[in-house]
Amino acid sequence: MNEAELSEEPARRVSTGSSGLDTILNGGWIHGGTYMVTGAPGTGKTILGNQLCFSHVTGGGRAVFVTLLTESHGRMMTHLQRMHFFRRDVIGQSLHYVSGYATLKSEGLEGLARLLYHSVREHHATVLVVDGLLPIQESAGSALVFREFLHSLGVHNALAGCTTLVLTNQQESASDPQFAMVDGVLVLEMRLQGLKAVRAAEVTKLRGEPQLTGQHTFEINDTGVCIHPRLEALYAHPPQDTPEAGRRGFGLERLDEMMGGGVQPHSATMLFGPPGSGKTLLGLHFLEAGARQGEPGLYFGFMETGPRLVAKAAGVGLELLPWVQSGRLVLETRAAVEPLADALAHELLGLVDRHRVRRLVIDGLEPLVQETMGTRRTAGFLTALTNALRSRGVTSLMTLQTNVLFGPRLEAKLEGLEAIVDNIVFLRYVELRSQLYRMLSILKMRESDYEPALRVFSISSRGIDVAETFESAEAILTGQARPLDVKKPKRSRRKKAERLMPSRRRSRA
Repeated sequence: MNEAELSEEPARRVSTGSSGLDTILNGGWIHGGTYMVTGAPGTGKTILGNQLCFSHVTGGGRAVFVTLLTESHGRMMTHLQRMHFFRRDVIGQSLHYVSGYATLKSEGLEGLARLLYHSVREHHATVLVVDGLLPIQESAGSALVFREFLHSLGVHNALAGCTTLVLTNQQESASDPQFAMVDGVLVLEMRLQGLKAVRAAEVTKLRGEPQLTGQHTFEINDTGVCIHPRLEALYAHPPQDTPEAGRRGFGLERLDEMMGGGVQPHSATMLFGPPGSGKTLLGLHFLEAGARQGEPGLYFGFMETGPRLVAKAAGVGLELLPWVQSGRLVLETRAAVEPLADALAHELLGLVDRHRVRRLVIDGLEPLVQETMGTRRTAGFLTALTNALRSRGVTSLMTLQTNVLFGPRLEAKLEGLEAIVDNIVFLRYVELRSQLYRMLSILKMRESDYEPALRVFSISSRGIDVAETFESAEAILTGQARPLDVKKPKRSRRKKAERLMPSRRRSRA
């Protein structure tokens, strides 16, 4: 093999044990490289190092974990037992734990280096983790000696085909010369965001390899260190998808007529409206209509559980249970308590992939993006999310609550979304003769004709009934409608208005 052929061969990768970190690193650590993980105590360095070892030996490799002035091996095992990656049967077989502090204290850096080299050769290790770089740095006596130690360790293990991970406390400066001795640097940190602690990971160096730059949130749970790559870094560009023929309707004849048959395939639609205006029910109609056409659907919300949604839909004559039981429709609810935006987004995309979803309703965007508001990520985050959904062939519908109960003003908690989504449907209330009426209008449909007129609609046990244009009210756009002739209303005019109202409201007039 000549040099040109060798350079074109892809680098062999070693999985980190965290799928999210593998994504950030473009596949994992480079085989035979030396990498540094730095961060303050409690940020997850030791867990990540163990996660690498257990993942590596599960895949058929061999690993050595060396500790220096850190917690005892017994205490470490106690803390790791709850982790899903932990396997007691591999300890002492393909995974070995070695204490190096006594050797460092009695024999210095040269003795520690011999211990590390011997451990790699004796156990045929293809992964070495050294936990506690600070005692080595203090024993070196000078920065030059310390850097020479790191360099020698990297050269030896590269020749031995062993990938090395060194864990150390956070340094004051990312430009510290020790970082030049390794092939990559991963920084873990934990910061306060209001009263909530948020963990973040950043690859500040990765020699000769592409990576997802910037910070990425992560959490420590039963799976270990779970890193969620920032959505904008993954889906920055819109997909080059091939448009599909046809429309995606709601199964409501008059609403679909207003939209020219429904929304475009792979588009994103926003339903704006105040509480109780019918956003969730319209979303369920959208999913049910898709299920009838053989399109798998997913409801992803934050308030109402699956049984409540099924009962709510049945109350308006919409039967969802058969579609849920057949798997054609999936109902998922998450608690909106301190959510991580990227974690929720990746979970959502995982559900879309698992169930091969073609229609999606995200009921309530606020919990999904509330973390991004203060960092000015909201527009970019939602753009990336819609890009990810389009690339999967999903037609999505999202609901968002408006701040104004009455009137034509569209004031939402999340501003600037009008340019991100393809279609906007605005639901509102109007008052007429001491009664409240629901109205809807289409404000935007990209690359499509639509009817912009206002229409009254009602929700009853017979379903959603969309009426004709509400012509009987003056100043309808103010949200406080009144008859044209205030002093002496004509009976014929009132009858005409009543004919234009949905049947349930007409019966009450």
